[in-house]
Amino acid sequence: MEEEVSPELRQKIDNIVEKAFAVFIDKASKGGSLEEFLKTLITEKVYGKLGPRMNRYVVKKIAKKVIRKTVDRVWIRHRDKLILKLQTLN
Repeated sequence: MEEEVSPELRQKIDNIVEKAFAVFIDKASKGGSLEEFLKTLITEKVYGKLGPRMNRYVVKKIAKKVIRKTVDRVWIRHRDKLILKLQTLN
């Protein structure tokens, strides 16, 4: 059962989602690949989860580089599965 949302709130949600898709398409089409964009999203998500545990600037910088390298390594391992899933969406 879905609760009714005010038209103003629904319009705000629609605008935010529209902007998010515009940014997504813009980043994917301006020389940046979709793969790179997804890796960046994953990196930021992991970094966000670890953020409260890191309180020094140097630790944050090092952690971000380590996370990025780990995401790159895992991405290579799972790339074929992801490509197959994306192809089945079409």
